[in-house]
This record gives sequence, C-alpha cells and structure tokens, in this order.
Amino acid sequence: MEKSNRFQKAMETKDFVYYMDYSECDDNGSVKMYSRSAGVLISDNYFANRDMYENLLYFKYEWICKTLLYARKCIVEEHKISLAKKYFLDNRPQHQAFLDWSKNANLKFNKALRQDLGFTLAKGELQLIRTQLINNTKTNGLNM
Repeated sequence: MEKSNRFQKAMETKDFVYYMDYSECDDNGSVKMYSRSAGVLISDNYFANRDMYENLLYFKYEWICKTLLYARKCIVEEHKISLAKKYFLDNRPQHQAFLDWSKNANLKFNKALRQDLGFTLAKGELQLIRTQLINNTKTNGLNM
C-alpha cells in the first residue's frame, strides 16, 4: 500500500483500509481507500471520504483511530434520533412491540441499536422516538 507521511491509518472495514490526511480539508483529497486483501488503491477522492464516513456513521468498521472514535461520538450524538427511527422502520417486524411502551421492548430495541449501530438511547430519547413514530403513523394514516 502506498503510504505518505501525511496519510495515517484511520479505519479498517471488512474489505477496505482508509488512510486520512488530517491537514487536508478538501473532501476530494483527504482520504485514500485501499483494498484490504490486495492493498490496491480503490479511491482517493470524494467517494473514499463519503464511504469512510458512511461506515463510521452506520458502525460498519472493525477498527477506527482515536480521532474518528471522537468524531463518531459527536456524529452519533447529533444524528442518533433519526438513525434510531430509520432503524426501527427498516426492522419494524422485529421491534413492533417497541410502540407498546413495554420495558422489555425498550431493552430489546436498545440492545439491537447497540449491536447494529453502536449506541443506545436514554429513556427520554426512546419516548421521543416512540411518540414521533406514533404521531407519524396517525398523520400519514400508516398501519403499524
């Protein structure tokens, strides 16, 4: 793998290794993405940057550096409500009981969030999501 002193390993996924130049603020040149198996450069432009941050947001990595660990904490804090709502809607059959205010359903939903997205929600956040989902159902006439 071609490595520059400016680029430091930032993330590993099942298939790729990402190197990041922390001094570069342009999304087109700040990340290099290599094939994990062959070490071949796959992308060194906006797409590498976008792919790395998508993996970071959706907890699809095997290892991340300390800088990205902190960045992920900030990103998740900002987006966890919308991520959890999307997760519920994408996995509705497994978590339908979550809408019934059951403590066991809350625990199950939080366990799934931790396993699949790498975070959990506080009681108030769970109530907020539940209320929003129920209100959306009533407003849109969707059957849950």
